[in-house]
Amino acid sequence: MKQNAKAVIIDSFKQLINKKSLDKITVKGICEHCDVNRQTFYNHFTDIFDIFKFVFFEELSIEIAQNRTFETWSGGFLATMNFLKKNSKMVLHVYNSSYRSEANTFFTSLSNRLLEDVVEECTEELDVKLNDKDRNFIVSFYRHVFNGLMMDWVNEGMEEEPEIILKKLLIMISGSVPRSVVLFAKEETKE
Repeated sequence: MKQNAKAVIIDSFKQLINKKSLDKITVKGICEHCDVNRQTFYNHFTDIFDIFKFVFFEELSIEIAQNRTFETWSGGFLATMNFLKKNSKMVLHVYNSSYRSEANTFFTSLSNRLLEDVVEECTEELDVKLNDKDRNFIVSFYRHVFNGLMMDWVNEGMEEEPEIILKKLLIMISGSVPRSVVLFAKEETKE
């Protein structure tokens, strides 16, 4: 058995996902590709999608870890899009597979966590209180905007440069997160 089996399995998965659809990758195929037994695979991952989530989350987290605030969210958005473009074969092999809905759920969860941090920071800096329902509404709205833009971009082949998309996005939403937080807080005090 390899000394660092998990790293070997991950590397094998990444090589395979860059060549073919996630639907065509099997645990058996990964194990044969990297010469580990199935039990070794299952010691580290529960299934094929589990390894995808691990690879994607670990690598993307490194790219956007320092961009989880209101002041730096645009850097996180750009880092995410650059990561997707850099890994376009992998992304398209997942996007065009039967795992697409699971991938969307995964991205939704990731986006929620990042946007919750941004909204929380805005409420603290503006010294306002939001109820959970309004906070969730704001997070959900911006998540739909960001994820929708990214999914449309992926669907269109990721040809437009991420910097251009970010520039257009900034024009559309400049100042809107703090304004939303303040307006929701004002509405709440009226009730």
